[in-house]
Amino acid sequence: MPTPNSTATPTAGQFLLNALHRAGITARPDGDSGSGYIVIPVGAHGIIMIGGVIGRARENEIHYRPSEHQGWGGVYYPDTKNDDGNFTEFYESANTDLARDTSSVVKAVQKIIAGR
Repeated sequence: MPTPNSTATPTAGQFLLNALHRAGITARPDGDSGSGYIVIPVGAHGIIMIGGVIGRARENEIHYRPSEHQGWGGVYYPDTKNDDGNFTEFYESANTDLARDTSSVVKAVQKIIAGR
């Protein structure tokens, strides 16, 4: 298993994506020119989005060196078919230890998925 600082894991986002896949969670990177995040489908219409924590240097980013990690943030949108702004922030961390923070956010994702 790659470590957060190994060359086998070029970005923090890839480290998270690998951890989600090892946990059996379907996920993919997504974003646009202004942001990057991991998307996880939940149920028929819902999605989870994970990226860097808002208000920090890596806000809404996943494509950065593991040593620059400043915490993950996760939100759950229960119905993406109705764009009504309804979402729940279920995870926000200031943990700079990528491995520990990633383990914690994966557990939080598993709880969201199990509850749906």
